[in-house]
Order: sequence, then C-alpha cells, then structure tokens
Amino acid sequence: WHGGADATEPQRLQALVQRLAPKRDVNNNEVKAQLKANTEEAITRGLFGVPAMAVDGKLFWGFDALPMLRDYLQGNGWFSGGAWEAAAQLPVGIVRRPAP
Repeated sequence: WHGGADATEPQRLQALVQRLAPKRDVNNNEVKAQLKANTEEAITRGLFGVPAMAVDGKLFWGFDALPMLRDYLQGNGWFSGGAWEAAAQLPVGIVRRPAP
C-alpha cells in the first residue's frame, strides 16, 4: 500500500522480498499457516490496520501508534496510571462485520 503501487503486482512483491531478505521463505506452507493463524488471532482480538502489536496484554495498532509502543517499551509511567484504562473505556467507533 505504501506509495500507492499495486500490492498484488508480482514484480513489486519480489523486489520487496529481495530488499527485506526475510529469514523464512515466504512461500513455505508453514510460514503461510502461521500468517493465517496470526491474522485470525488479530481478528479475534478486534485488531484492524497494520502494524499491530500485542505486548503485555496491551494492544497497539496503526503506524501512528509506534511512538506510543516505543514509550511503553521504554517504561513510560503513563501506561501504569489510570489513563490507559480510561482510554480502553472509550466507545467503539467502528465494528468489523463478517463478510456475507
């Protein structure tokens, strides 16, 4: 999705694989099964968007949440106070609906 290019274009995907040089073969069935399991878990947790991380029972999702995740990992005290719990009580704005 980055840059507006077609994410399904085979040449673009191959260039990305070459650039990132993943340690595991993206065409391996075990890797694909793990991706499917991770995706199903994310849906079960109500996550949407990427990136999405679950750390110590706290969920961080979206590119704009990366600085917040970094602060949490660095021990920022805000997360142990009441603000995190209060934010979790805000009403849901969008609900993912199952495909028909």
